[in-house]
Amino acid sequence: MFGCCNNFFSSSCRCNCCAGCRPTPPPMPSPFPPVPPTPAPQQLRGMQLSLVGCSAGSVANGACVAFDTLDGNNTLGVTYNAGSGQIAVGRTGTYLVNWWVAVENTQTAETLAFALSLNGTDVATSYSDTGGGQIYGTAIVNVTSIPATLTLVNRSCEAVTLVTAGGQSSLTLTQLA
Repeated sequence: MFGCCNNFFSSSCRCNCCAGCRPTPPPMPSPFPPVPPTPAPQQLRGMQLSLVGCSAGSVANGACVAFDTLDGNNTLGVTYNAGSGQIAVGRTGTYLVNWWVAVENTQTAETLAFALSLNGTDVATSYSDTGGGQIYGTAIVNVTSIPATLTLVNRSCEAVTLVTAGGQSSLTLTQLA
């Protein structure tokens, strides 16, 4: 009377209608490509230097900005010489460098310029045609041999007077690779 569906899990059922006879459907293909495994997070390596205690100071033409404060963690293992303004990088790699300098004025120069130098060679220069204000710069620097030295140098063709209130300058160094 009920045929083979009388026993839902009968191995002799041939109706292909009940739970015991139905073949298992194949899995549905995913419409999305497989997701690669997430790589382990890498430690961000960087440091920040600031110049905050220089009241009514100036930076001579060709002189390095001498920072007075190491902000945050120095996870790069670099050393900084406050007397010379030199950042000694002891690890090869690619670095992102951001900087700014707040200038009160110059004596006669109409264009302000500060350059990031690697081992004495300028790799990036930022300019301002206002004779005062903040100058911003950024550079990607490849350090291929160590030790390497980074400096922020006044290239304005004359001494510049830094602002007297607040911070006068900052430089952030981050290792990208």
